[in-house]
Amino acid sequence: MHRWWLWAWPLVCACASVQAPPLPNHDPSEAWAHLLGAVTTEDGLVRYELLRQDPQPLVDFVGWIAEHGPETDGFRLLDDDRRLAWHLNAYNALVLWSVVKAGPALHSVRDIRGFFWWQEFAVDRERVSLYNYERRDILPTYEEPLSHAALNCASRSCPPLRGELYRTSDVDRQLKDQMRRWVAMSDPLRAAVTWDASSSQFVFSPIFDWYARDFRDWAEASTPCDAVRPYASVELRALLSAHKDCPRRFYDYDWSLNSG
Repeated sequence: MHRWWLWAWPLVCACASVQAPPLPNHDPSEAWAHLLGAVTTEDGLVRYELLRQDPQPLVDFVGWIAEHGPETDGFRLLDDDRRLAWHLNAYNALVLWSVVKAGPALHSVRDIRGFFWWQEFAVDRERVSLYNYERRDILPTYEEPLSHAALNCASRSCPPLRGELYRTSDVDRQLKDQMRRWVAMSDPLRAAVTWDASSSQFVFSPIFDWYARDFRDWAEASTPCDAVRPYASVELRALLSAHKDCPRRFYDYDWSLNSG
C-alpha cells in the first residue's frame, strides 16, 4: 500500500528479476489453502515461524502461478470472479513468499529494498512488480474497491489476511466479509476505522486516503465514512449517522511485519 503521490511512479523500472520456484507436477492450490489456514491467526496475522517450518506448499503455489493463470490457461474473459479471485490469491502468495525468502531476521517489508517496486515476479508467464501488479493489473481491471480489504502487504496495518483462498463461486461474499472484519477491528493501528472520542473524529486507515479515488469512483463513496457504512456494526452506524460531515484523520501506517 502506497501514498497517493506514487500514482506518478513509472510503471517501467530497472527491476530485479526474481527466479520462480520449479513448476510442480500438479496444481498445489489445495495444499497451499490448507497451509494458509494453519498459518493465519483468527485476527488475520501470520505465524511466520510455522510457515518457515514447511513452506513447500507456498513455494509450489508460487511456482505454479508463474506458469499458469487466466491468460495461459484461457479463463473466459467474462469470468471476472474467477480472474479476480486468482489474482488476489497470487498477489498475497507472492508477498508471503518474499517475506519467507528474506529469513527470520526480517522486521519489515521496508527492510527489503524496493520490495514493492523493484522485484519482478513471474505471474502467468509475465514478469511484474508487486506495485504494477496491484496498480496496473488488478485494481483498474476489476474496479473492485473491496480488493483493498483483501490484498495483504505483510505489514501490521494491512487489512487482515484471510485464512483461505478466494474462490470463484464465493469471492463476492468473501470480499464483503473481509471488509466487515476489517471495519470491526478495534486495534487503532490495524482497524479500517475507530472513533476517537477525545477529538470527536473518526480515525481511518491511510488506505482510505491513498486510494480515495477507488472508493469514490467504484463505490460512489464521497468520504471514508461512506465506504465503511455498509459494513459497520450497529454502534458504528449510529456514530456515522450522528456525524454526517465525517470528521476524520488518518493514522500513521505501521509497516512492521504482521507476525502473529
